[in-house]
Amino acid sequence: MNPRKIAIFFIGVLLALFAITFISGQYKTSQGSVKEGIVLGNTMIKYPTSNILLKNNSPKNSKATQIIEEVTKAKEEKKASPSVKKDSVAMSYEEEDSKLVSNTEGKIYYPENATEFISQLKEKLQQPNCQIIHYGDSQIEGDRITVYVRNRFQALFGGGGPGFIPIKIAYTQNSVNIQASANWLRFASFDRFKRKKVPHQKYGLYATLSRFSDYNPADTISVKKASFTIKPSSTAYNRLRKFTKFGLHYGNCSHPTKIIVYQNGKLLKEDFLKADGKYHNFRLDFDETPQEIKVELEGVTSPDFYGITLDEAKGVRMDNVAMRGEAGRIFTRLNHENFQQMSAERKPDIFIFQFGGNTIPYIEQEKQITDYVRSLIQNIKWVKRSNPKASVIVIGPGDMSTSENGKMITYPFLIKLNEEMKNQCVNNNIAFWSIYEAMGGENSMVAWVEKGMAASDYVHLKPKGTQIISELFFQHLHNDILAIK
Repeated sequence: MNPRKIAIFFIGVLLALFAITFISGQYKTSQGSVKEGIVLGNTMIKYPTSNILLKNNSPKNSKATQIIEEVTKAKEEKKASPSVKKDSVAMSYEEEDSKLVSNTEGKIYYPENATEFISQLKEKLQQPNCQIIHYGDSQIEGDRITVYVRNRFQALFGGGGPGFIPIKIAYTQNSVNIQASANWLRFASFDRFKRKKVPHQKYGLYATLSRFSDYNPADTISVKKASFTIKPSSTAYNRLRKFTKFGLHYGNCSHPTKIIVYQNGKLLKEDFLKADGKYHNFRLDFDETPQEIKVELEGVTSPDFYGITLDEAKGVRMDNVAMRGEAGRIFTRLNHENFQQMSAERKPDIFIFQFGGNTIPYIEQEKQITDYVRSLIQNIKWVKRSNPKASVIVIGPGDMSTSENGKMITYPFLIKLNEEMKNQCVNNNIAFWSIYEAMGGENSMVAWVEKGMAASDYVHLKPKGTQIISELFFQHLHNDILAIK
């Protein structure tokens, strides 16, 4: 066939399809939503209108744009200031931080006894040791948000080190360099496929574990070997590169397991892990930060290793516990005795729970919102049973957009979820901070994507956006603490 005729044919088809868009119109469904298409009798054929193709109809949010521009400007001014040194992200209590917040809605909501709640937070942070655990979904993977807040708190109240690190890394993170031998396996209580292979619910405080042999190995006679090496990260904040306390948290050790530790290439210690099946912490103290720690393990079957902790002797410690795909409802499935034993070792003073985003796409009615929030609160209370004196802050999800008739709009039930989380938290002596509100509220995600602060999936923030959210959260919390005499 003549190429010219083929081209004319395709152009004609495209023009015909475009012409049909002028016939298509907007129609209200029985559920109250608006759909676009062509009605033929009792049937509607979904089809875009000419407005969708010719115009960008996504709702604009000027507040979101203002927040991004104001925070970005403040950061650039701070960076340009000759008095600001590299890594000087924290200031003394007498210094006033840059005003990053342009929307009053980005505040933290406290229980009725707000002054008492904030005073307790301040007292905990000023203790010789303050342990914070930050649980969250994929939005905190790779130490995101945690890394900034940790660094600011450690600068104000002392401390160092990245805290918790799993042996088997599931995603990229820059807080520490860890290289593990290839035979390490990872099991997570929030991984519905892998957890089927685990014959118990003892996942420790961090809801994950690593092993160098499977639970039912074919070979139960020969000795198996595994190793991992830790080095401070050259790309991390200075404070994260400083740690003098090493902890290897383990349990379910029923066979002799030899451990050999090297510091900077020299043999430091040889020992055996305790083979009584209970939770234990293999501790090492250093006079100064080692440039390299190598751990070798030998045994016929592997214990469960809940992770490594790297901390300074005094000050703030903050653990990042990312749970991809989770909504914060796995805790009640965990073994309480095991969780309590590890809690007694780490002694958490403050918990931050950052969940909710993974439920948004699946909510179709308001009852699902109340059921979810009730379940989340129950899980938080379960965690509090092992840590009754701990303070709790919940961070709600950010704005998330879905496509409706060609427009990117906030998911229909996100606003109601935000309100329900806020109300239930403050009614249960839990503080609440909304990323959704801090971003600018309804339909703010579009602006964050357009400004390069969020990914094109209209769900996840990019590193620049994460930095802004981290600053906003810390600034609000810091200001509230400053207000308490």
